[in-house]
Amino acid sequence: MGNKEARVIGVVGHPASGKDSAAEYLETKGFVHFSSGDFIRADMRREGIPLDRTSMKAFSAKMRALHGNEYPVGEIVKKVARDTAVSGLRNRAEVLAFRGAFGDRFVLLAVQAPVEARYARILARKRAGDEITLERFREEENQERLQYSGTHEVDAVIADADATIENNGTKEEFFAKLDSFLRALPIRD
Repeated sequence: MGNKEARVIGVVGHPASGKDSAAEYLETKGFVHFSSGDFIRADMRREGIPLDRTSMKAFSAKMRALHGNEYPVGEIVKKVARDTAVSGLRNRAEVLAFRGAFGDRFVLLAVQAPVEARYARILARKRAGDEITLERFREEENQERLQYSGTHEVDAVIADADATIENNGTKEEFFAKLDSFLRALPIRD
């Protein structure tokens, strides 16, 4: 099991809200970054499954039916050796896995941004599976909100967050908000 003394920050948000950017910034502050989406995409590549959002959602649901709703967080928990930021939490079982493993050394951070800004980000980043219309982007996001309780319940996880940052300005403003969040962390070395 992971290092019980490590500080772990779970980052939740809707697609392209800035979850990975937050975790990558935390890397510059000494945290290790694990992306639950990267874990899922790696498993999909091994099985030869396309990396589009619809396939990813279906694959995640299948794997959670086989391995429990904490997939892939169960594997990430084992890899925590020091202060860690984990981006892309999608359901309460994942949060409970971290809270169970790390107790009060785990903090859940929600990152939020307007849908139009998030859609512009996915077009700019050009990651596999992001070639969709704004309408399709909204449809897929709505499917992650609450309809798939247990596997995809992003709104419920956001509601459970210990802190929320609005990512609605420049990258520098976002990083300044992350610095403030880090200064206010109740878990310190």
